[in-house]
Amino acid sequence: MGGERQLAGGRILIRQPDSGDEDAYEALLLDPEVSAWLRPEPLPPFSRADIAEMLADDLRHWREAGFGPWALVEAEGGELVGRVGLRRTSIGGELCTELAWTVRPVWQGRGLATAAAQEGLALGRSVGLPEVVALVLPANLASRRVAEKAGMRSTGEVTHAGLPHLLYRAELRGAG
Repeated sequence: MGGERQLAGGRILIRQPDSGDEDAYEALLLDPEVSAWLRPEPLPPFSRADIAEMLADDLRHWREAGFGPWALVEAEGGELVGRVGLRRTSIGGELCTELAWTVRPVWQGRGLATAAAQEGLALGRSVGLPEVVALVLPANLASRRVAEKAGMRSTGEVTHAGLPHLLYRAELRGAG
């Protein structure tokens, strides 16, 4: 399930990240519109070291868990347009697997995040995860719609990274 696949009518490839993606991760995560949701005040903005560590964590996650965040790249030209996938995390001391998505603003509103999130849920099922969660800032209406369209349900509010987030859940065992 980690192999390369196509989304958006073949215009986007979904693949595992590689060590050569650091500059592309920086371009994505340092975009002001992206970082406003991923690192809102009072959190400090991403540094290049943070992004290098995120890529290293993504690569390590794939090696150790057999799944992780994907790179979404344009089929023609190879530009990184997003990062979507599964990663283990802790929410309120509970170990869980989070489905997270980030898509460049120019690609938003086209169903790409929802399609990739659905791929993430399918991956979770294929590796036997019982459940996947998503954390969404309450004001992020677009990400709330992605979670809902992907089939997740809101189960309340939690504090994560010192900020209130809506917690979405998708039960995967026994589901399609």
